[in-house]
Amino acid sequence: MPTARGSEMTTHKKRVARGVAYMAAAATINAAPLFAQDMEPQYGGELIYAQSGEKFSLFPGRNTDNGAQDIWLNACENLFEINEDSELVPVLAESWEVSDDEKTVTIKLREGVAFHDGTPFNGEAVAFVFNEAKEKEFIYMSLLEGFDYADAPSENEVAFHLAAPFAALLPNLAYKPLCIFSPTAYQEMGEEGMATKIVGTGPFTHEEYVKGEYNLFVKNENYWQDELPYLDSIRMLVVPDPATRTAMLESGEIDRTVQISDFDLPRLEANPELTVRTMASTRQFYVVLNHMKAPFDNQDVRLALNYAIDKAGIVQSVFAGTGATVPMAPTLSPGVYGYTDMRKDGEDSIFQYDADKARSMLTDAGFEDRNGDGTIEGEDGTELSFKLWTRRGGTKGDYQVAQLLQAFLGEIGIGIDLEVMEGAAFSAAVSQPPEDAKYEMALLSWGIPTADPDEPMMYFTHTKAWKPKGANRMFFSSSEIDRLADLAHTTTDQEKRKEYVVAWMAQLLEEAPVIYLPTIHLTLGSRSYVHGDRILATDNYPAVSAWIDQEEKARQGIKR
Repeated sequence: MPTARGSEMTTHKKRVARGVAYMAAAATINAAPLFAQDMEPQYGGELIYAQSGEKFSLFPGRNTDNGAQDIWLNACENLFEINEDSELVPVLAESWEVSDDEKTVTIKLREGVAFHDGTPFNGEAVAFVFNEAKEKEFIYMSLLEGFDYADAPSENEVAFHLAAPFAALLPNLAYKPLCIFSPTAYQEMGEEGMATKIVGTGPFTHEEYVKGEYNLFVKNENYWQDELPYLDSIRMLVVPDPATRTAMLESGEIDRTVQISDFDLPRLEANPELTVRTMASTRQFYVVLNHMKAPFDNQDVRLALNYAIDKAGIVQSVFAGTGATVPMAPTLSPGVYGYTDMRKDGEDSIFQYDADKARSMLTDAGFEDRNGDGTIEGEDGTELSFKLWTRRGGTKGDYQVAQLLQAFLGEIGIGIDLEVMEGAAFSAAVSQPPEDAKYEMALLSWGIPTADPDEPMMYFTHTKAWKPKGANRMFFSSSEIDRLADLAHTTTDQEKRKEYVVAWMAQLLEEAPVIYLPTIHLTLGSRSYVHGDRILATDNYPAVSAWIDQEEKARQGIKR
């Protein structure tokens, strides 16, 4: 059997190159303390981290929200991880083997690891998680299309048995919702219990959950990584308003926050007591269009809406011209395997802004201003107007983007009412099956934490991924999109796979299931006494290696 063994980074780079190649996402670190690498890490202290909003569930099987991932990654670990360079590296796995027919992948597991409830982490535990995911149809199962079952050939091995070769299995196993939780805790607490207390193998145990206020994680004294973690605890606060989070960081009320306004960055970077890091990401804004509601079932209408939006204007107005980039391909961004610039020659983005073209396409679709009042009506005289759901501060700039969408669509005669929702309520409302989904339009963002196109192809645009089984909130269905996704999912010929990915993107441009918007850059702000924490292009911010310089903290007058 072809084998990849060992935990050295070079070995894993070679294995990834055989199966799935990665493009490194560009990163820029601003105002980072250069002396930190020469300092000895210190033990103790609590890291206070302000997040953007409440999560409707912390159970990985029912929620793939990035904010929730950033909570449970403290306690629940994956077999693999995608690192800062978009490389696949082992976490709870050590090595793997692929059978000659490429339908069985056997993973050697790390020994001496225990769950927080004291039960052993082993092959049977891992097999249980994935077999249960299939039986109970966990939300991420479309990412494991073709997975048949898992078993444990030995105490420290798990084997994934597949119906067909699966090129993206290993990077998909790095997706944070596929973390390994305790089967014993799950059987005792059920999904409802684990929605507020996640029990895994991670560096911190989940001790407290206060809805709408905070999550508290306490140091796991029996963590398998020697000498880690350094912190005694992490307290994650719910602070929806980004301006409030930034003010709390500047005052020293918190140690760390994300989703900072790009217009605030120059001021923060000039403050020697703060560290600001930015990183290009795969997170792209988009507007969900509910295809179950007319006229979003009309392809020409969807195309017109894409041309009506000034993407470059959004980058300048909301992200200061530097905190985001215009979309150059549908759904995929640089750093994702198979990404290709899909812009037409001479255009600055896909669906380059053209309000006249948008009006013309709407007219061809039967929608025009019939009475000269500036509002577009259908053939029956009904005004074309919709409600756009959004959050405020869930992702940086979301509310401001929603306001510009309202303005741009208003310019071509489409009325838009904004409905601003609290984070948990929003997440729950846009996670309903088609018969219960009430939204017409909703503003969200989409990231690709696996750095592989299989995730959006199988989990975002595939018919099998309709909510609640995946993230196809549009209830979009295209036989050609499904065909290309299935081919890319099963082929191990990487050149062929790239061809399928490019064809899939071209088909998305033709069918326009959503309104495509800019790709944002990630921001992480912290007090300068915080060291060792990380920012990943996957929009995760691990603190397993974080530590606090207590002397510097005291010098800054922070006494908590």
